[in-house]
Amino acid sequence: MIIKDKLIKEYPLTKKIDCFFECFEVIKRRYVIFYDEKINKENIKSLLDVFNENTNNNFSKKKTLIVVACTNEQFNKEDLLFFNGVDTFIVYYLINENTNEIYFNDQKMLLFCIDWKKIIKKFNEILK
Repeated sequence: MIIKDKLIKEYPLTKKIDCFFECFEVIKRRYVIFYDEKINKENIKSLLDVFNENTNNNFSKKKTLIVVACTNEQFNKEDLLFFNGVDTFIVYYLINENTNEIYFNDQKMLLFCIDWKKIIKKFNEILK
């Protein structure tokens, strides 16, 4: 994934987290996970448990996980934000390999002070 290398280098993402996935802490309670499998509308919800389970031990209790991955489908902004109802937001940042479109949710969230809007904005600047 060339996009992954570009984001790691130009953001820069330097604080690697020991995790099942390739993961970096951007700032306190905000983490970027690079997921190498394609995400589609069928598996997007089932992956929530996978990401949440694999980040419980090495991460802060309250957190935002920004999952960067590829897709072949189109998504709406609302389809890319999930909250486990307790302490974890998962936001998908998806790149469509067929159309080169990028799908993301950049809304401002003040709950737990774990906003991700600035991170998404910086990703978009890097990938333009």
